[in-house]
Amino acid sequence: MLLAAGAARAQTINVEAVTRYWQITDGLRQNQPLTDQMWRDFLEIPGNKIYVRGIYSAANLVNYRRAIDVVYMPRYDSLLQAKLKAKVWYYVLVNDYKVREPEYRRYVASLTQGAAALDQMYQYAYPQLPPAARTKVAKLNIYYEALGNDATSQEEGIFYSLRAVLDANEVKPGLLEGHELYHRLQPSRDFGTIAPDDLGLLEIMDSMQHEGIADQIDKPLTMALAGDPRGIRDWALTPAPVFIHCMDSTLQSRARGGAAATGRWYRQLSNGSNGHLPGFFMSSAIVRNGFGKQMIAQFDNPFAFVFLYQKAAKKDKSQLPRFSEESLRYLKTLERKYDKHRPASGAASRS
Repeated sequence: MLLAAGAARAQTINVEAVTRYWQITDGLRQNQPLTDQMWRDFLEIPGNKIYVRGIYSAANLVNYRRAIDVVYMPRYDSLLQAKLKAKVWYYVLVNDYKVREPEYRRYVASLTQGAAALDQMYQYAYPQLPPAARTKVAKLNIYYEALGNDATSQEEGIFYSLRAVLDANEVKPGLLEGHELYHRLQPSRDFGTIAPDDLGLLEIMDSMQHEGIADQIDKPLTMALAGDPRGIRDWALTPAPVFIHCMDSTLQSRARGGAAATGRWYRQLSNGSNGHLPGFFMSSAIVRNGFGKQMIAQFDNPFAFVFLYQKAAKKDKSQLPRFSEESLRYLKTLERKYDKHRPASGAASRS
């Protein structure tokens, strides 16, 4: 179902996955089971298929489906109460979609005013981009899901869970949408053919910069809520010094001829955050110490992001972790290796 379409901008808002979810759950409320075929068809809806592929494993989806059955079918009420009391995550999440459904329905209805919603996304994204990059995304497809608690930017479009959007809207409407739209506007530098031993490092550096800058759109305002209810400090800031120290040790070892760290190792070190850890910590230090304009001006150069963080860490009064001179020399050597002054490529997948 397309709620809004702008012919001039070739932009659409698609809520087919949401409306199908409500059709399914209306049946479950009548104790009509969710069949295997219904579930498969549901996951094949484009808004769901692309959204879940990078977030949920097959085992996760089995557990998620079971939670949907239990939450919505009255005959499972006693089991549901036990799961909620035990704070089993999928049951808590699905129950939120059930309890807040009127709120979610109102929000979906509001998306008929698509032009205003799209304009708001751009307004949040643009301040973190240099003027030349403040363009419009061609053929932008925006999808909303009644699954999960996340958002992701992919080549096929931007995918938002209603829960993540409405939670972000409690801070300021449009924040999460602006964050994800930013990823479609921020290109990744084309380093050409990357040596296998360098790939993991360049991937995590690219993610650190992309997510670090995008996080400046929404995370500071969200953290300003009393008590940091989203837990951003514990999730993205507190663990960051450990990441930086470990990355520095790995770079030093590599500079001395040691084995390269893999992309999987860096993802584990980042707690699966896709670069939010330590990207937000680093971008916050850069902004706080007066280098925000330089960060935005070099928004497609992950090496510059690390070097700016180092300048900020030296200036900061709170004794932030720094990279060693040996690591920085290695990174500068690597930058020269791949700096072919190629034009930036299209935006990569982000969350």
